[in-house]
Amino acid sequence: MQHKRRGRFHRIGIATLGILLVGGTLLSNAQSQQEVNVTIKDYKFQTSQMPLQLHTDTIIRVKNLDNVRHDFGSQMFLNTLTHVESNGVVTYGKGVEGAYLDPGQEASFRLVLDQTGRFQFQCSIHQDMKGEILLLIVDAV
Repeated sequence: MQHKRRGRFHRIGIATLGILLVGGTLLSNAQSQQEVNVTIKDYKFQTSQMPLQLHTDTIIRVKNLDNVRHDFGSQMFLNTLTHVESNGVVTYGKGVEGAYLDPGQEASFRLVLDQTGRFQFQCSIHQDMKGEILLLIVDAV
């Protein structure tokens, strides 16, 4: 009888460990990537973002909803390893400085930011179009 109890508790322990591992994995995945969404509409950048943390994989998703070509360029890409995922979007510059987006196109910029501050971006085609991403120090809870 004691053997059966030990087996039952052993199974409960393994199930609990499995839940903790899954929970821990979900938690670490939630914190391992952060997103910034930028929509281009009516010749304006509309940005939505969560509080950003340093040294975390960051994805900046940009979508052009206007009926003209726009540019999304920023100094934040200089000296930072940046990967662009797109479907026909043309990137430019040594490494990546930005991308031209035709009507309806979207692109995702993946990078890791290693300093806090205001990171400005602009459209070189339409000089009045500017926006920014804020990266402040946020304590993890």
